[in-house]
Amino acid sequence: MLQVLTATLLGLLLATAAVAAAAPSKPVVMKAKSGDVTFQHASHKGLKCDLCHGAKVGKIAQMGKEKGHATCHDCHKKEGKGPTKCGDCHKK
Repeated sequence: MLQVLTATLLGLLLATAAVAAAAPSKPVVMKAKSGDVTFQHASHKGLKCDLCHGAKVGKIAQMGKEKGHATCHDCHKKEGKGPTKCGDCHKK
């Protein structure tokens, strides 16, 4: 009985971890005064999740102007890929 319970709990933990690690299939829209920013996980699939999310994968806490520019804009400039002009990301 204990083995069945242990196996069931282990299965639930593994299933939960797999679901939590899956990137959203729909775009993530972040509200901003200068226009909403739409983020596509699919176009960033070559990157490791922790580059943006840190150790805890899930919704990025406190993603405001400063953190967004430091995370996204600076990476786009450094890598020479992706939009770097305001209107390329911010859509009204």
